[in-house]
Amino acid sequence: PYGNISGLNEHAAVLHCTDLGRSAPNPLRSFLIDAGASACGYASDITRTYAAAGHDEFQAMIDAVDAAQQQMAAGVRAGVDYKQLHVDAHLSLMGILKDFGVLKVSPETALATGVSAAFFPHGLGHLIGLQVHDVAGFAASDRGGRIERPQGHPYLRLTRVLEPGMVVTIEPGVYFIDMLLEDVKQAGHGDSVDWNRVDFFRPYGGIRIEDEVLCTEGDADNLTRPAFAAAD
Repeated sequence: PYGNISGLNEHAAVLHCTDLGRSAPNPLRSFLIDAGASACGYASDITRTYAAAGHDEFQAMIDAVDAAQQQMAAGVRAGVDYKQLHVDAHLSLMGILKDFGVLKVSPETALATGVSAAFFPHGLGHLIGLQVHDVAGFAASDRGGRIERPQGHPYLRLTRVLEPGMVVTIEPGVYFIDMLLEDVKQAGHGDSVDWNRVDFFRPYGGIRIEDEVLCTEGDADNLTRPAFAAAD
């Protein structure tokens, strides 16, 4: 339903990397792939990130983001405000960056100062169905109206309270994007970041993990993980 997004090494920091190279980088450090398929008219949108053999610390960061992503996916249920899921995702991801020595401030401080947006610059996800980015992500009701994005989060695509039957993506990510990191310095928050650790992780580009999750009256129904397990 869309052109595959894939990035090796630093190119994993490009959120919609569709450029094609003629030769593989050497050495290979990381691989991010965001791809989908259509079935019976419905779209899918799935992302995974991999570390090359021997890059153990980056693999550990992938594992941490993957575990956090599964917790976020489990939070999808009727009556939950997706905006809050998005804010909570920022705090969770910044906690991971602090654990890995990238951040020198608390997750709460990183969120309040906008530093977190440099590392997680997109929304947690969106509605998905007949379209990859399905309609009515901001609808206040079936009669119209608009629920605005929270201040400081201009790229969030879904602001509604979740209802049974909605299918959403949960796609947290952390990235090392030079332009956005320079903005952190220019805004006077450079002391919030350990730049030596940024330099260590920059060659890997970034991490994104994405599943499709069905909202029900009860527990979240992750549609992606069981399908992958069955394929294995």
